[in-house]
Amino acid sequence: MLNRLLWCMVFWVFAVNVNAQINDAQNLTKDVKAMMYSDPEKAIKTAQYIVSNQSFGTTEDVYNALLLQAEIYFNLRKYNEAVVKLISADRISGNVDNDFLKSKNEYLIGKLYLELGFYDDYIFAVRDLKKTSEPLKGEEKSCVNLWENELDILKSYHLGKYKECLTKIQKNNRNQSGLDPSYHSRLLLLKSSIENKSNKNIGKENDYFKFLSDIIILKYKIKNGTFYESDLTEIKNKFPRYNDDIFYTDLYKEWSQQACGSNSPDCFNTRKEYIRLLKLSIADKQDARVNVINLIDQKENSKIHKQKEFQNKILFLLIAIVVLSLIISLIYYFVVKSKANVATVEFEKQNISKEYEQKLSDQLKDFQASHVFTIPEKTENLILSNLETFEKSKDVRDPNLSLVVLAKRMNTNSKYLSEIINKHKGKNFNNYLNELRVNYIVEKLLQNPEYLQYKTSYLAEEAGFASRTTFTTIFKNVTGKSPSQFVEELKNR
Repeated sequence: MLNRLLWCMVFWVFAVNVNAQINDAQNLTKDVKAMMYSDPEKAIKTAQYIVSNQSFGTTEDVYNALLLQAEIYFNLRKYNEAVVKLISADRISGNVDNDFLKSKNEYLIGKLYLELGFYDDYIFAVRDLKKTSEPLKGEEKSCVNLWENELDILKSYHLGKYKECLTKIQKNNRNQSGLDPSYHSRLLLLKSSIENKSNKNIGKENDYFKFLSDIIILKYKIKNGTFYESDLTEIKNKFPRYNDDIFYTDLYKEWSQQACGSNSPDCFNTRKEYIRLLKLSIADKQDARVNVINLIDQKENSKIHKQKEFQNKILFLLIAIVVLSLIISLIYYFVVKSKANVATVEFEKQNISKEYEQKLSDQLKDFQASHVFTIPEKTENLILSNLETFEKSKDVRDPNLSLVVLAKRMNTNSKYLSEIINKHKGKNFNNYLNELRVNYIVEKLLQNPEYLQYKTSYLAEEAGFASRTTFTTIFKNVTGKSPSQFVEELKNR
């Protein structure tokens, strides 16, 4: 009796301790949300404590902490850090039963895809967001709908469709949700950035949006010639928590253009600072793009793994049905034919058993054969021939082309096509396609002098790129020179 009482006390103490740890983790999560704009660095460290001490709370607490870190890093424009946190979150998402948090995961991935130029993969992020949020109801469903609208607005913005973007903001800027109180400020900030003017309603929630709004005001002052360096010093002193250099990249760009255009003595220093900040931004985005590819591969592998698990369950169910049917048949046979000759019964049982074993053996062989990933030589040669034809066709310039679309046109699957491109072309599909597009434009510039007179935006559209910025970046990666530099050299020849 005494032993039982002692064990009950130990169990009660253990349960109370576990419950206290869970409550502490949830309280820390609330603190992270409260500090993510007022003190982002402290918020990141607090969230990291939950992640590093995973026994401290539940898996859901750790997952939520990783998403909050990713969101904060995105706000701080540290995109590579944000991607790294989303990769970690995606790895444990399978152990989390919270569709709202999973929807937030896909929403953050969609924002990063747009920011880093992965427009093809953005479509799949939106599709996953819609699928994940299907079971949600009430306030959570309303919040996810706001996120979907925001992603649609951001897509128009990143594609340079500013009028369309402003129209969509006008339709949605009155919507709000208690689960995402900064939604309204984000839309107003985007609107101010496009219109290049301040909005008195921005910054009522927290200093973060007020800070970004003040930077827009400074850019407006630069364009109107009323900007002084003391204005920049003032904003840095006013918002010490947001003094990361990366926030001032666009400001120094405007400042250097204005100073150098008017032969101001500030030209050299402002241009030098702008180039330094630009290099930091480009370096971070390049690292982020590499990790986004890892994230895409991880999500693809996860889907393949889930598909295999589903197939295994179906196979197991079929086998169970076969076994159950066989057992029922044997029982029926035994009851009905109990008076038959014993030797005949045994003979029939042996035949049935052998037939069943053969079926299982054949099914197992078929299953093993279907899961071996090998590309027949004939199929490989056919795909290579199709790729050679594709490289010379106008399909290269199709702006809607993706790995899945091209695979369908070649009557094969995307896995085969991706493997062969990696094996024979030495690069992934996106790099392969972008290089073909750049080579097409280079050939046009070399063979058709009239192309030298076209604007970069036209060349980008002609090659099939979604934006001039993306085209310029990829053109320089392939040729070592920007399109304007390349055209200028050809003209000088």
